[in-house]
Amino acid sequence: MQVLNKGFVRLVEHMGGDAAVIRNARRCWRSESKSEDADRQLLRHLIKKGHKTPFEAMVFTFDVKAPLFVARQWFRHRMASYNEESLRYCVAQREYYIPEQLEGDLLDAWKQHSEAAFDFYYELVNTYKLPREQARSVLPVGIYTNFFWTVNGSSLMNFLMLRTAKDAQYEIRAYADAILELVKEAAPISFGEFEREVLKRGG
Repeated sequence: MQVLNKGFVRLVEHMGGDAAVIRNARRCWRSESKSEDADRQLLRHLIKKGHKTPFEAMVFTFDVKAPLFVARQWFRHRMASYNEESLRYCVAQREYYIPEQLEGDLLDAWKQHSEAAFDFYYELVNTYKLPREQARSVLPVGIYTNFFWTVNGSSLMNFLMLRTAKDAQYEIRAYADAILELVKEAAPISFGEFEREVLKRGG
C-alpha cells in the first residue's frame, strides 16, 4: 500500500489471527467457542477492559519504506523487532519526502536542497572515497529508509491507538491508517472491534 510520495507499507506475513486470540482468551475460563457471536462478544469485552495479553497470540511482519524522521518516531515503540537497511553497508538511494502541500518556489527550493545534499553525498562516496557511514551524515532526515517490523497484536494496538490519534504527526498517522486497513483483513474481528471500541471513541 503506497504511503506519502515514495513510501509504502506491506504485510509480509502473519501468524495467528482471530481464532488464536479466542483460543488463548478462553484458556482463562476453561471454556470453548459456542458461536461466532459469542467469540465476537468475548473479543469486544477484552478490548473494552484493556485485557491485551490474548492478542499477543497474533504476530505480524510488515515491510516499510518511510522517511527517516518517521522511522525514528516509529522505533520508539520498543515492544517489537526491527531490521533496517544500513547506510553503513548500502549506498543511499536518491529518494526523499516531499510534503503534498508544497508548490511553486517553495517546492523548487525543497527539491534543490535535497538534490544538493545527495549530490554532495555521492561525491563524498565516489570521488573522495569517504566511508559510507561518515558520508551519510550530510543527508537530510527526509530521505527514505526501509525496514521490517515484527510486532504482536497487543503492541500493534498500542501503536495504532497512539499513531492514528488526531494529535499524531500527519506522516506517521498516514502509515498507521494504512496498517489498520491491512490488519483488518488479517484479523477482521479483533481489529474491527478495536477500531470501533477504541479508535472511534478516541481511546
